[in-house]
Amino acid sequence: MEVVFVDDESRVLAGIERTLAMNDTGWNCRFFTSGPAALDAITDCPADVVVSDMRMPFMDGAALLGKVREQWPGTLRIILSGYSDTECALRMLDVAHQFVSKPCDNAVLLSTLEGALSLRALFKDPSVRDVIGRVNRLPSAPRVFAELTRLLADPASDARQVSRLLGSDPALSARIMQLANSAYFTGGGGGAIRSVGDAINRLGIDQVRLLVLASHVFADAAEDPFVDHLQRRSMQASQLATQIAAGGKPQAATAALLARIGLLVHDLRDNAGQEAKTGCDTPLQAAVGAYLLALWGLPMDIVDAVARHTHPGRTAATGFGLAGAVHVAVALANGQPPDLAYLEHTGVLDQWPHWQASNAALTPDPDDD
Repeated sequence: MEVVFVDDESRVLAGIERTLAMNDTGWNCRFFTSGPAALDAITDCPADVVVSDMRMPFMDGAALLGKVREQWPGTLRIILSGYSDTECALRMLDVAHQFVSKPCDNAVLLSTLEGALSLRALFKDPSVRDVIGRVNRLPSAPRVFAELTRLLADPASDARQVSRLLGSDPALSARIMQLANSAYFTGGGGGAIRSVGDAINRLGIDQVRLLVLASHVFADAAEDPFVDHLQRRSMQASQLATQIAAGGKPQAATAALLARIGLLVHDLRDNAGQEAKTGCDTPLQAAVGAYLLALWGLPMDIVDAVARHTHPGRTAATGFGLAGAVHVAVALANGQPPDLAYLEHTGVLDQWPHWQASNAALTPDPDDD
């Protein structure tokens, strides 16, 4: 694994190097004090990961990572920043997969790298990683985005209203969850965020308002019947998962909402049912969604449920867990048969008629087709 670190402060690089020396990562790490020097080195020997400081002379971190995205889109891009102004955050959001605040605990940085790299083995074809790595926005349902922007433009709007709307759209939810789980906004503390409501509470309604209204990353909402249909079905699955999961775990609602987010990666949409390009027998759309969410730093239990939702029996967890609840919810919401053998094996087959009734009780949208 080739990892490049870039920071104009040599002492910061020295601290990272000491941390890495104390951990047996097996990575080949290179350190540079400027963006141009790093680019020259990556041209000679491409990197799997580039970690860059934001504020540097000659070429800042956003400019560097923008060039990395253009030339090596499959490279994981992480940015370090000690600045919390909105303009800086918006520039980072456009080019980086994850964000870490400075000064940071180097152990947090190491954990961020390990989590994001954990699913690279899903794809034996690096071109798929390139497509996913290039993604900096996903399409949201236009009617949801229009209502959200109207709501956020109203100073009287509250977090509960915003949470309800954001939590109905997979693309918008994923980006808010990405931000809330980044070490840039948490400093590495506070625990993982597993629901949109908690994400908004962590970021603050004012921060959410600024990010959504000012960033084009949130504004990809062109008319597309496919996206609108997927949003409706994802919301239905999210509601069902809350009822199915033991204790109504918030991560079940989130994982079900995001389970089919891989279908929003337009360049891969036509191949969504193919399994040939994955390094295992995970369907492409599930693998793409899981990998993208892992790149964006979402909690690994949600990532795993997304990866396994079509075949929950393959998860490492025993019994009918999060992946099982998401599997049933997504199947019901999309009119697909569940894995009845899995339900019987995990001892919940007798619940299937009850879950079917719950799905039927959800009032369908008259505009849905």
